[in-house]
Amino acid sequence: MKVVQLAADFTLAVRPMQLADLPQVVAIEAHSHLEPWTQAAFHAELEGSLVAQPFVALRKEEIVGYIVPWFVADELQVANITVKESYRRHGIGRMLLAHALELAQQRCCRIAYLEVRDSNAAARALYESMGFVVEGVRPKYYGRAQEDAILMKKDLLAA
Repeated sequence: MKVVQLAADFTLAVRPMQLADLPQVVAIEAHSHLEPWTQAAFHAELEGSLVAQPFVALRKEEIVGYIVPWFVADELQVANITVKESYRRHGIGRMLLAHALELAQQRCCRIAYLEVRDSNAAARALYESMGFVVEGVRPKYYGRAQEDAILMKKDLLAA
């Protein structure tokens, strides 16, 4: 478990996601996304994936965010990163992504990828501030809204 102090009175713990976390994770996911991952999807990431290494951020016993990074060969793919609505704008997303990037560098990954909804300006600004650049567009990637996905990448060898 890693402890991170975001502010004088704001301490978080980061640890691997566990099956017992899924009720809280799925509740955050359902509240945060138009097309949320299901409990079965998260379960598959924890139990059936050879590449996923999901983490949660906790404030005391409450899960306030999570990230699902995939480590494939020499690449990091951020499959999901979400912060509970009442805890956004506190640096939790930045901390979770930095944690995944740190793991990627430890694994000698050369590049990191993620996708973000075209309309998610806050997330795009965060990713850009952390060195991600637009690599391309996946038209109508998000089905229900027919919204484009912006593909972003970060060169980890230049970091």
